Amino acid sequence: MNVKTGRKAALFICLTAMIMSVCLLSGCTTFDSFRHAYFEEKDEDQMPVITIGVFEPQTGRTSDKGQAELKGIELANSIYSNVDGYKVVLSKVDTQSKVSTARTAVQGLIAMKPVAIIGSAGEATSLAASEYIEAEGILTITPSATNPLITQTNEYYFRACITESQMGEGLAEYAYRQLGSTEISLISLKNDSSTAALIDGFRDKIRSYTKKDKTKAIRLVEEITGDEESMDQALDKVRDEGSNVCFVSLGTEAMDMFFTKAEEKNLTSVTYLGPRSWGNSDFVAMMKKHPDIKVVFPYMSVISGTSQASDKQTEEAQRFQIEYESRYGAEDIPTEYAALGYDSYLLLINAIHNAKSMEGPAIRQAMLDLKNLKGATGVFNFDDRGNVVRTVNLSTISDDMVVSEYITKSEAEAKQLEDVEANQEAEEK
Repeated sequence: MNVKTGRKAALFICLTAMIMSVCLLSGCTTFDSFRHAYFEEKDEDQMPVITIGVFEPQTGRTSDKGQAELKGIELANSIYSNVDGYKVVLSKVDTQSKVSTARTAVQGLIAMKPVAIIGSAGEATSLAASEYIEAEGILTITPSATNPLITQTNEYYFRACITESQMGEGLAEYAYRQLGSTEISLISLKNDSSTAALIDGFRDKIRSYTKKDKTKAIRLVEEITGDEESMDQALDKVRDEGSNVCFVSLGTEAMDMFFTKAEEKNLTSVTYLGPRSWGNSDFVAMMKKHPDIKVVFPYMSVISGTSQASDKQTEEAQRFQIEYESRYGAEDIPTEYAALGYDSYLLLINAIHNAKSMEGPAIRQAMLDLKNLKGATGVFNFDDRGNVVRTVNLSTISDDMVVSEYITKSEAEAKQLEDVEANQEAEEK
């Protein structure tokens, strides 16, 4: 053996010994992973890829919600672009706000083999996609669709938002517990099923309080047709009953007329409670005409604007706020839909990480097992049907912006409050 050959052999033996020692120390490191770890630059472009599917209405009548959710999803992906060594790629399809298109879109998305799916902003499109999602066992989360059937009929479907019923219960807690009101009026549009669950949740919660306290809090229940005469009559009854809280489930244009009449009747000291749609930009703009009217409504984000912060915000909410402005500009104030899209992605990434698997059943179980995950819209826990169990964020409008007004008590806090009240009643007896 010549000197040159001997040197090569010695070098080979040393390299082999080094590799074997690394393998022994790591217990599971292969030569391939050793090579990747020590001899190749760690570049995201060289990571293995997993896909998260996104089906949202990017066009059509609900495109404003879908595009807002997509902004939040893409922002979250830009911040949390990999999980456990995998680069996360978004595959997006457009439902066009149509049920028929949603079916085709989700089937095309499933063909891309996503590990999980986010969507949709539409109630009907989410339901239409449900059967295909369940058949493939792919964990899916809707950021904002509140129809209870979405999660009731599919064990792989979760939701990031609370249900309409939960929102109604939150408004009831605010009216009865926070404001201490026992003079509540409830006004709704005749034959309007869109807010039925919200109203039922509100009434049922108020009844649970008053049954325990042996009082009557809802003094007036009135259905109106939405014309000026019916509004006049309803507001006269609100005044006659001496109500200091009025629950009204009407849209922006109708509420403009309603508030104008309320001002004419000197009912500006009443706190008006309403649906989540009151957080929309058109409603906020309309309220400029009614500066003396206070409104409170469910809003899935405690974020009010990039210049404001609150001790009620989570750290993730503050990060969302800062990063959103950086990506989209200070003039683009994030809506609740953007924040819910962001949280939906965040929830999936955490579930995938905890599952240590890319299989649907494992990710689903990891999602159910998530405890107190802090997102932009609050703290997340899930029940066994994939519905989020959490406090309700209620907001008002101040200086032409949506700002946080009240956050409902957690289950533990509510139980503690009930125990204190029960002890006080016992002492009084």
